[in-house]
Parts: sequence; C-alpha cells; structure tokens
Amino acid sequence: MAYFSLEMAMRAADIGTSRVVQLNESSTICEAARTMRQHDVGCVVTMKNTLAGMLPSGVVTDRDLTIRFLANDIGQEKTLRDIQSTPLVTCHADTTIDEIIGMMLGSDVRRMPIVDDQDQLIGIVSLDDVMAALAELMQRVSCALTGSRELD
Repeated sequence: MAYFSLEMAMRAADIGTSRVVQLNESSTICEAARTMRQHDVGCVVTMKNTLAGMLPSGVVTDRDLTIRFLANDIGQEKTLRDIQSTPLVTCHADTTIDEIIGMMLGSDVRRMPIVDDQDQLIGIVSLDDVMAALAELMQRVSCALTGSRELD
C-alpha cells in the first residue's frame, strides 16, 4: 500500500508560480492598474532598493486598488508604498502547504511571495494555488479509494 505524505509532496515551489509581476514601490497607483491589466494578473509585488538589491516590500492587489484607492478617493499621484499590504508575509520554496495555509490564515493574506535565502523574489503562491493543489490531491485520493484511474 502506497503511503502519501501531504507535507512531503506539496511545497510552495510545486504549487506556486515563478511568473511574478513586480513594480518599484515608488510606482504610481495608475501604473499598477495598467500593469495588472496588461499582464492579466490580480496583484503586483512591490520592490524596494536595498543594499542587497531589489527586495520585495509588499503586495498590491486589484482589491487594494479598488478599496484603498477608488473608494477613498486617493490622489493619482500616490504610490504603491501608500497602499501596499505590509508587513510582507513571505515563504520559501520548501515551505509546506500546511505551513502556507497557517501563514495565510494567521496573516489574513491570499497571496504570498516566495523568496530565497537572501530574500530575493523567486515566485508567488496564492490561495487559489493552494485550493487547486488540495483539489488535485482529493481527486487522487478518491481515485485510489474507488480503484479508478485519474482522468487526464
């Protein structure tokens, strides 16, 4: 009988994406909206200049643009630094799915940048990624229990 370990099989690097749209935290809110539309994404990771290079400093979502910018009539000259979600909650490539879920729930975030040991941005994992991975796992468990083959 095969043993399946949720913790060993699902890590941030496996369920997240390396395709991350990023902007300098000094970019304007309008630049962020245009960039999200251009890349068809729901968030950008904001980056700041440090001695170690460009490091992630926050996340700005389409919801942030709507709730914090449009609803509060903030001026168009405002920057992403003014509305980004901080403090930034990150994980590493080897962070397990159960740790990701705990971090997301504990921090009330739906998107989490994946960083390396030098805090360089290498990807992003979303709540949708987590849900898709868990749905795939449930399908495999269901197929194993019923003796069915997975549908491709």
